[in-house]
Amino acid sequence: MSEPKEIHYYAEETFNSKSLECYQYYFNTNSKIAGTTPKSYTKSHNKFYKNIPEKIFKDTPEVKLIYIVRDPIERYKSHILESYHCDIAEDILYSKESDNYLKTSLYGMQLKEYLRFFKKRQIHVLKLESLEENRLNELNRTFKFLELPTLYDMDLFDYVTNTAGTKRTPRILKGNYLYRIAMRLSPAVAKQIGEKLANLFFKNQLKKPNLSQQETELLISKMQADMIDFYKITGIKFSKFKYDD
Repeated sequence: MSEPKEIHYYAEETFNSKSLECYQYYFNTNSKIAGTTPKSYTKSHNKFYKNIPEKIFKDTPEVKLIYIVRDPIERYKSHILESYHCDIAEDILYSKESDNYLKTSLYGMQLKEYLRFFKKRQIHVLKLESLEENRLNELNRTFKFLELPTLYDMDLFDYVTNTAGTKRTPRILKGNYLYRIAMRLSPAVAKQIGEKLANLFFKNQLKKPNLSQQETELLISKMQADMIDFYKITGIKFSKFKYDD
């Protein structure tokens, strides 16, 4: 995989300022398969990520794509937490006003944008809950999609990465000039202080938002039609939604 693991080359700002040769540099490897994992590529509604499927298709029409999805309500809550920790205030406001948190969970809509250009066989959809329940089986389905050998040792994947618990210092503190100076002098001490200040003044923002039953039901109603479309394309269901069959 690329280093850094998320290369947002096809996002508007980067796409207009970097050359294709610069992007290709990250995949200079002798490995049979190389990839990158930019989460922004399934936000077709977002002004920063327009026309990404078309851009990818023009450069790599035979590429294989993996779309990892999870319970859309839980993803919505995680997105708000992630946004608070990583985005500047202006982008957070845009996300609220544009319904970015909700629309990123409309998996059917996002997938249809790719199916305008790519064949269905080029896209593998992986449900996170299925991966957690039967990791080896789901990973081997992915390996088969990538034309890689089947693996049988469950212990190879007995670990968890990128948990929300690792996000301790919000952007509002990281952007403070005193924090930036402290990071240059002593990163370890700065992080400890940042975490303590976050726990004192931003405790509620260090965890996913708690939605009331009414808020959850409203989100479900807004996502319902899209979840049916997504099921028709992929055969994947989520328990919170109603299906005719």
